[in-house]
Amino acid sequence: MRKLALAGATAAFLVLALAAPDAATYTGDNHERSVREAAAICEAEHATAISDAALAAIIRGAREPDDPSLALLEIGAQRIEPGARGKRRSINAIRIAEQSFHGSPNPTRDPYTDSTEERELKQQAIPTPEAELLPNRFGLDVYSYDTNEAVRNKLLLNASQLLCVSLAHGDDWHSARKLGSLLHMVGDTYSASHVQRSEPEGSPDNCGTEKSEWHFSMDLVVWKEHAPADREHRDWRFGCLVDHAAELMRMWVPARKAVHQAPDAVSKLARANEAVAQAVDYLCGNVFREDPEVLRRPAGGAAAGYSIASGTDNWAILFTFWRKRPKDRPIQPVGLTGPGEAQAFVAQVNQDLKRRGRPPYFVYPSRASGDFCENIGRRNRLPEALRCTRQEIEWAMDESGEVDELVIPPRSGHPAAGQ
Repeated sequence: MRKLALAGATAAFLVLALAAPDAATYTGDNHERSVREAAAICEAEHATAISDAALAAIIRGAREPDDPSLALLEIGAQRIEPGARGKRRSINAIRIAEQSFHGSPNPTRDPYTDSTEERELKQQAIPTPEAELLPNRFGLDVYSYDTNEAVRNKLLLNASQLLCVSLAHGDDWHSARKLGSLLHMVGDTYSASHVQRSEPEGSPDNCGTEKSEWHFSMDLVVWKEHAPADREHRDWRFGCLVDHAAELMRMWVPARKAVHQAPDAVSKLARANEAVAQAVDYLCGNVFREDPEVLRRPAGGAAAGYSIASGTDNWAILFTFWRKRPKDRPIQPVGLTGPGEAQAFVAQVNQDLKRRGRPPYFVYPSRASGDFCENIGRRNRLPEALRCTRQEIEWAMDESGEVDELVIPPRSGHPAAGQ
């Protein structure tokens, strides 16, 4: 019995030791580093000082999406899930509702079965042309609920809401905190385990020319490889993140002052929308750049080395070390679900949130919304779905608890605000 207890304790120690590096990923240290370096650049290169109080609040907001939570406990369980290679990991409703704040799309759909109902649903799906499927992809025929264009629209929707509340909030600390949450979202899109990007054109320092090529979904990533990429701060990705964060902070300081000094809600709303339009132009033109063929592809999956078909999860190391390591292979979605399934997915997530005692605040821009970046740079062309609402401005002015949480109540009256 003593030997069995010792063996069990040893196995538990090994599991904890292997899981520990992942825990460090979600402390927010890398996000804090990027904010501090961006603030230094903001002052040195843009002559815009960030006060110590504002910097502390921005850092708090940048750490907020990775705060300890039940969702992180789920990640820990996934980290040691046996027999996970090549299988979708379950994602709870809370993580789904917050996943876009980490730069990642919704989870993919299970492969269709051969039942009558599933065959009928599959007939509504939009398959990816065979010529566009990767020749070395792992044979897991998952489907996406969204295109990459919808994912980018969702990131912009998040950004606009965070900015609207940040600019109009009556409390300086909460205002800066919301900006920090926006910088976290931008930051995760520069983690190689969240988004595959092309390098900047010509030189690693030519930030603003890099492009997103693939948004990885968290149901298909291998956490052992995800963690080190989230901590990386010595490559061009982190350098470009810092440059972009500095520029967003530079824009935020005078915009916050202008909105704060506006005499009433109507004036604050107008000034906030001007600032949001400027930020969206910058995000579209420099941070969230994607080629048209990438935008139309199904979102999700994961590239080789980051996909759960890589055979690098802990259980493979602990219990199959005598076997040859499986070859790294990407998991690529083979198509889009029908629009009805996408709508049903959003509705189901909101039902699950409500059952968990959370507000049903999960929305996703419809595929019919069009590209929110299409008219960037044109005066007064901010899409209606990205415009601040009078309600958001008043909540922020009143320091309402409605906008305290990371996920802000949806703009139900706006077009393209939901599936």
